[in-house]
Order: sequence, then structure tokens, then C-alpha cells
Amino acid sequence: MSRSPHFTADRTPALAVAPLRAGTRKPLRALAVLAGTALMVFGPGTAHAQTEAEDTVELAPIVVTVLRSPVRLDRLPFSASVLAGSVLSEGNTGLFIEEALHSLPGVRVQNRYNPAMGERISIRGFGARAQFGVRGIKILVDGIPATLPDGQTTLDHLDIGSLGRVEALRGPAAALYGNGAGGVILFESATPYAGPYSQQASVVAGSDGLLRLQATGSGTADNLAFRASVAQHQFDGYRNNPLDMGDDPYSRATRTTVNAGVTSSVGGGLLRVQLSGLDLDALNAGSLPAALFDEGSNEAWGFNVRRGTRKYVRQGQAGVSWQGPMGGLEGTFSAYGVRRELDNPIPSAVIDLDRNGGGVRAALAREWETASGVGRIDFGMEGEVMSDARLNFRNDGGESGALTLDQQERVRAAALFGQFRVPVAVRLDAVGAVRFDHFNFRADDNFTAADNPDDSGTRGMSGLSPSLGFHLDLGSHGLFASVARSFETPTTTELANQPNRAGGFNPDLEPQRGWTVEGGLRGDLGGGVAYDLAAFSSNLTNQLVPFEVPSAPSRRFYRNVGRSRLRGFEASARTALSSSLSVRLTYGYVDARFTEFSVGGNDFADNRIPGIAPHRLEAGLRAHRGPWFGELRLEARDDVPANDANDAIADSFTLVNLRFGASEIAAGTLRLSPFVGITNLTNVRYATSVVVNAFGGRFFEPGPDRGGYLGLSLAVDRR
Repeated sequence: MSRSPHFTADRTPALAVAPLRAGTRKPLRALAVLAGTALMVFGPGTAHAQTEAEDTVELAPIVVTVLRSPVRLDRLPFSASVLAGSVLSEGNTGLFIEEALHSLPGVRVQNRYNPAMGERISIRGFGARAQFGVRGIKILVDGIPATLPDGQTTLDHLDIGSLGRVEALRGPAAALYGNGAGGVILFESATPYAGPYSQQASVVAGSDGLLRLQATGSGTADNLAFRASVAQHQFDGYRNNPLDMGDDPYSRATRTTVNAGVTSSVGGGLLRVQLSGLDLDALNAGSLPAALFDEGSNEAWGFNVRRGTRKYVRQGQAGVSWQGPMGGLEGTFSAYGVRRELDNPIPSAVIDLDRNGGGVRAALAREWETASGVGRIDFGMEGEVMSDARLNFRNDGGESGALTLDQQERVRAAALFGQFRVPVAVRLDAVGAVRFDHFNFRADDNFTAADNPDDSGTRGMSGLSPSLGFHLDLGSHGLFASVARSFETPTTTELANQPNRAGGFNPDLEPQRGWTVEGGLRGDLGGGVAYDLAAFSSNLTNQLVPFEVPSAPSRRFYRNVGRSRLRGFEASARTALSSSLSVRLTYGYVDARFTEFSVGGNDFADNRIPGIAPHRLEAGLRAHRGPWFGELRLEARDDVPANDANDAIADSFTLVNLRFGASEIAAGTLRLSPFVGITNLTNVRYATSVVVNAFGGRFFEPGPDRGGYLGLSLAVDRR
């Protein structure tokens, strides 16, 4: 695990591709050769490409809303991707977010198989620092922000098995979404059934105590459409309890989600109401040091077991929006509210948190015709609030001991924004935006004494975020370039966690800011071969980096580094090799380095930013005949540095997953979908994620061994 000379010897300038690590080079080369051969043999020169012109069906252009207004994907001046339909759910367990995001270029998911911590999502390196949940990325679920005003996101309530569409904007979008928008992901539930009513029930069971039960009802009547679902998830996991040599793992999790949505035509526009509820109880097995990980141990960390680490969450969320015409303009108005209760024993404390939050957004838009096309301008405002009642206690074997912190934390955010889209010429479009955000963080310290002074205080942070992009239509291809500024405040958790255990907020933490430039090319090569290429460069100041201290193991604190740089490129391609066989390739490279960073007398300049794999390649081969399908997925990931010094490395690995089944077997009003899957087919030993800068060298979270699952979905339609 300690191969730092090999790692740090690689000093890759500019956008040059760093040499692959020894453990990744062979599988990546093998995949590249296999994919290249397949494309040469089955590409444009195959029978598929020779299909007669009269048999060709022209598909409608894909329209995305990730820019807060509808834009054709092939005219977008930024890097974006869309996944929709069966690819999101067909043959999947519906438990893990990585299943829904697996083929998006530039988007990486570290599935920790630990619902107490959540899956770590990053886009081009933004978000890689997250201890739990998601950081640095703006996420919306069915139009409701899952990202709170301070930039933190939890996705426990996301019903992965009901997804119908995912849009991802790869790159800073602070000009559109504000704080923490190093990238944007929009999750949308499947469209309600077009008939009067459809009832669906599904069950998935598999290795490590995996069990998922779901019931869904949806339908359409007159001008109203609805969809509601309830899902029960259970996952025992594979992290053995080192203090109990029985079969009871210390990684069990149960989760219940309830989601409902209604849309209706009201006042000439579309009214949408969304509700969600969550109940989660999950044990936290923790990470392992290299010695245990290298010997093949999957056990939970003993200190976590003794301290009873876990997470119990109850959450309710509601949102309403309306969009429609308003006297020659288009209006969009939305509001949401969230209530969250958290009981969270961690090794160094027991955290009791009650959270209330919400926000409103109002925007107006106007379109006009020009000689070169349609122009559009959007402008509006946002306001958000969040209030946390935080209690910290000493951890006495998982129970609350003496009180150590009692404070009320409040965040108020306000923003003004504007965006324009103008056809500069017949084939040239420009999109620009600017947004001003102001945040007020306030802490009221309720735990004071003669030897514990009042640490109440406030922090104010502001940011002006512009962006500008151009798209040139070249017929079957599109060339684009953009520049954007990013702005990311510390979250309240990051501000409240101080190594000296004082109350209030850390006075030394500042917002992370940066500029990103990117350029790319997307299009169709003919014969059904579609591609997407993009290169980017981000320069950040005051990047937020986590660390741990001996007095509070497993508790993360944060500091700003001087400067850092993230550069790289992404490539994806997909093609139909025949009428029943298709292939998809996705490759991403990120050269993420500190450019100025010194701490404790150590100079980490030119070291890689921990938590980010430089290379990642994914390939998918899919076959289908009638309702039956089969898919082989391969993912190769490069070495990942686990600390600032780069002397701890999570080795590269290649995973192979297989799934097959029937997308839909219809018998009258009855629809049946059986499926089966095998994960980690070659039984690779790997670290599924790393805990950056963990104290005691406990960097590594082991991934599961070979496993399997089977599922069945049954639907009855009323027409």
C-alpha cells in the first residue's frame, strides 16, 4: 500500500496523460484493444451501417433542462449527459446510486456499501472530499433541491428503483445554481402511466442479505397525472463484527422510502407537487488500516463496534412548483421544505441534530425571434434558510454521555441571477449567465460556563459567479467552449467541527473559489456511432481539504489549501454493432494536483489531490432479442492517493458485472420482468473507496466479494 515513490515520480505537465499504474495498465489496454477491434469489425462498415435509407428512423433531438430552461443537448455549449428509460433500472437492484450513474462520463461514484455514510459522488474531482453524503455538486430530485443552502447533500430519500431520467452537467454551474455547484445532477422519477391506473410490485434478493420490496401506483386522468411508491430496503452487508465471531455483520442497514408526485394543468401552466419520506437505520463499520486490508479482512473496525457507531434518520420533504405563461412572459415559481432528525453516534461523539430548511425560487423568461433563431433571457431570485439544533455528547459505548456542545446553527442565503441565450449567427449560439449569492452563517452557543465561554458568532460569505459559452453547429457535429467561475462555501458541519472542540464556527475556513475553461466536440460519425469529447482545466484557490486528529478519530475537520489544479478530458462513444448488439465506452482522465499547499512544515505542492483516480474506463456490451436482454459491464479504475503526502495508495482494479433478464413479457394487461445479476464476477479484492487523510492510516473501505441477485417485477395495467 505504501508505494509513494512510484506514485509521486509521475509529474504530468498540463493536459498530458499520466502513465497508467501497473495494476491498471493491462486491463485498460485489454479493454481498449477489445473495444477498438469491435468498433473496427462492427462499426460503420457493418450490416447495421448498410441499412437501407428507407429503413432509417430519425429520432427527435434530446432536450435537457439542466440549464434551467429547455435546450437541445446537441446545441449545448457545456458538457452534459442524459440517461433515460430502461438503462436506469433494467436488471438493477435499485439499492445503489452507482447503478443509475454508471455510464456518465466525468461522473464518478464510490459505492461505500455503507448507507450510514452514503455513496460519494464526484464530477471532475469536485465532491471527492465528502466524508458523508455529497459535497461540491448541486443535486435536484424531481425538481426539489436535495442540496441545502450550505452546499451539503444527502440522498437517503432517493428512490433509485423509480428513476426515469438523469441529467448531468459536468463542470461548474454556480452561475445557474449557486453554492457548491461544481457540477449538477437532476434526478427525475419515471413518467406516470398514460392510462387510468397501473399497479407495480417488485422484489429483489441477493448476496449479503440484500432485499428490496417496492410497490408503485401511477396513472393519468383528464389533466392530472400521479405516481406514488413505497420501498423497503435491507442490506446486511459483508463487514464482519470482530467482537462477535458469529454470523451477525456490523454493517446492517434498513431503509424505507415513500415518494409521491402529482402534476396538473392549473392557470394555463403546469402545477407539480412532490412529497417524500425516509426512515433509515444503518450501522457504520468504518474503514481499515493497510495491514488489515492487505491481509484480506472485511471486518468492521473494532473501535467503531465498541462505540456503537451508526446513523438513524427520519426525514420528510415537500415541494411545489408552477410553470406557465404570464402576460407575454414565462413564469416559474417553486418552494420546498425539509425536516430531518438525526441520531448519529460516531467514535468520538454522539450527535443529535434536528434540521428544518426550505427555500423559494421565482424566475421570469422571455423569448424572441431573430434572423438567426430564437433568443431567450431568464432572470429571477432565490432565497433559502436552514436551521440546525445541534447537540453533541460524549460517546459512552454508543449511548449519550456528558453534553459537550449545544448550539443553534442558522444559514440564510439569497441570490439574484440572470441568463441569456442568443443566436449570434445561423450556426453559432452564445449562452451567458451571472449570479450573485450572499450567505449568512450564525451560531448561537447554548452551552456556556465559567470555563466554557460563549462561542456564538456569525460568518458572512458572498460570491459573484459568471459563465459564458459558445456552440458552433457543424452539421452532424457540434463544437463548444465555455468559461465559468465556481464558488463553494464550507458546510455548517465543516464550520462547526473544530479540532479544539470549541463551539461556534471555525473562523479560519473560507469559501473555495475557482475558474474552469473547457472545450469539446460531440456528434454522430454515421452508422449509428455517437461520440462526446471534452477537455477541461480548473484552477482553485482555498480548496477545502479534510484531515483527522488523534483526539477525535473518525471525525473530520477541514482546512483551506493555497491553490490546486484539476485538468483532464473525457471521451464517450456508443454504437450498434448489429440489430441486437450494442457497445458503449466511457473514459475519463483527471490530473488533480496541489500547486501551493504547505502544512506542519510539509510541502505538498505538485502532489495529487487525494481521493481522485486519474484514469477510469468503463465498457458495456449489451445484447437483446425480443424482450430478453443481457449486458456485460467492465470498470477499470486507476490507483487513488489516500492522503496529502501521497504515500498511501488504494490500488487499481477492474470489475466485471453481468446481468440478464426480460425487459417486459406482456400477457394482456399483465407485464412481467424477471432478471438476474452477478457482481464482481472475477472476485477481485479492491478498496471501493478511501477515507481521505484518515488518522491512524485507516484509509481503506473494502469492496464486496463476488455476489449475485435476482429480481422480479410484476405490473397490472387498467386501460
